[in-house]
Amino acid sequence: DKAQRRLVIANNKEWDSATTVRRQWLRTFLARKTPPRDALVFVAATLGRGGHDLRRAMESGHPTACEVLGHEPVGSVYTGRPHPIAEAARTASPQRATQLALAVLLGAAEDACNRQTWRSPEPGHRAYFTALRDWGYPLAPVEQLVLPDPDHPGADGRDDADAGDRVGEDGHGDGESDVTEPASGDAG
Repeated sequence: DKAQRRLVIANNKEWDSATTVRRQWLRTFLARKTPPRDALVFVAATLGRGGHDLRRAMESGHPTACEVLGHEPVGSVYTGRPHPIAEAARTASPQRATQLALAVLLGAAEDACNRQTWRSPEPGHRAYFTALRDWGYPLAPVEQLVLPDPDHPGADGRDDADAGDRVGEDGHGDGESDVTEPASGDAG
């Protein structure tokens, strides 16, 4: 029990540190002029899954998306004030608009992560961290705990029918799809 408790404390501290690094990486990533090639696939899959975390981020005015984009959060969407992301989108190029859509969805996924994520990852957490990894983010050891263990298939609670959705070294799940995150689950 003591060893387990020490592990939890150490990983919680590591998670807090990784969150700071991850958010800084998101700022740089979302400032890029060109989105990743599979950005719209991620956007469509995430919107298709919807979920409570995305709705919660929408209702709260996307605070983390605003933070990583360098905007002042506006608070609740019910304030009646113009939202900085919506204002930026009005004049954005298609590439920038894609980056703004990514920011909204990645911010919602980031909001859904906390110290419990490394211990009890949900499919949406896995989709989020898989996408970040595939886009070049170097996962910290504690963040890697969110992803399925390739040495123990099925340990993540998915059956063999889902195995084709996993991303291999070539960046593709079953070799026929450009999807870079699990097809099932909730992104946030």
